[in-house]
Amino acid sequence: MPAALLRDLEERARAAGFDLFGLVDAERFDAGQPHELRCARELPGCGTVLVLGCGGPSPAQWGAPRELADMLRKRGHRARLAEPMQSRLRFSALGEAAGLGTVSPVIHRLLHPKFGPRVLVGAAVLVEGRPFGPIADASIAERFQPCCQCARPCLSACPGDVHDGHGNVDEDRCSHERAQGPCADACRVVRSCPVGAGQALPTEVEAERHRFELHRSQSMRGRGLLPVLRRWIGW
Repeated sequence: MPAALLRDLEERARAAGFDLFGLVDAERFDAGQPHELRCARELPGCGTVLVLGCGGPSPAQWGAPRELADMLRKRGHRARLAEPMQSRLRFSALGEAAGLGTVSPVIHRLLHPKFGPRVLVGAAVLVEGRPFGPIADASIAERFQPCCQCARPCLSACPGDVHDGHGNVDEDRCSHERAQGPCADACRVVRSCPVGAGQALPTEVEAERHRFELHRSQSMRGRGLLPVLRRWIGW
């Protein structure tokens, strides 16, 4: 039954445009996180995290993660939806832990082996306990390190010069460039990355994900979370 439920959840997620799907052991993840950024802070007793990401060209159906959480609750599981606009969780780190890519030490974005930085971790579903059994460590960070031998064209591609090359980002300037400058519809840093360069997104999908990230950063700023994130994840 648990395996069939997990298979059904993944199929529904992929059908809704979330083609990157992974599981994270919440206790193992939390062990490496500051206390205020842990899964257990959002759902006491959390043992499992379903991580939902978008990499391919299909547009995401943003209501789907909530439907997955509802589906789990109807099956008797305590579950909570965590979305970047409302949650303190480090979604790029969750994506890395779920095996969806490696967080770049240069631009601090999640890089997928196929799609490069053209990915978005759009939601996570926190589940009490481990209804699907033990969760193996899925991280590929040790063997997938594309930035180590790269000429780093991403740094010069940014018209706002917001990256220092060590994972630190001037988020205020980045948001300004996205909202009012030449980066209103797409990120030049993302476009310049050689990883996944052949996986260009349709213009409307690229713009949609770009706007999502802008709204996320604005939401965090409005809730006073950017100082916390800068301190803990180098923004």
